[in-house]
Amino acid sequence: MGTQVDGDTLSGYDKAGLRVGGFIEKPVTEEISVQFAMVYTQKGSQGEKKVDDPFSFYEINLHYVDMPLTARYYHKSGVFGEGGLALGYLFKQKEEGNNLVGQFRVDESPGFNKFELSWHLGIGYKIFPYTSVHAQFAYSLLKIRGKYDSEIPGVYAGQYNNTLMVALQIYLGKRDKS
Repeated sequence: MGTQVDGDTLSGYDKAGLRVGGFIEKPVTEEISVQFAMVYTQKGSQGEKKVDDPFSFYEINLHYVDMPLTARYYHKSGVFGEGGLALGYLFKQKEEGNNLVGQFRVDESPGFNKFELSWHLGIGYKIFPYTSVHAQFAYSLLKIRGKYDSEIPGVYAGQYNNTLMVALQIYLGKRDKS
């Protein structure tokens, strides 16, 4: 998963993140299903560390428990589209970097919001009856941190999580006898 924080003056999905958890999926019709998941998700941002610029280091590490609710449409070819909303709880945060004064670290203040509401869209393919691969884009609906005076020039308006993910899903548990 690649992740970035929009509004931190950096660009690009330069921070790798992990997403691990479980889900339940309930068919509504033959083509449509609803999925609820509970996942641990690493989000954040990371600036490029340049050897010739000691002030280039900047990193945000955000650790969430996310609870996405997703609707899926399955085509008979095995391709599916998905979309939904997710509520996330931020249980750990760390922000650090270098500025003109030297290295700084922010643990709680100004702090990120404890809850995140986001939307997501994706596309995937069912490789086997109980295994699929999918790509998903997610973005915060509300600011993850509001307006504040930052130690980083240009960061004042608010920040949003922005993630791109490629995942392998394996369905465990009760299976139909077909």
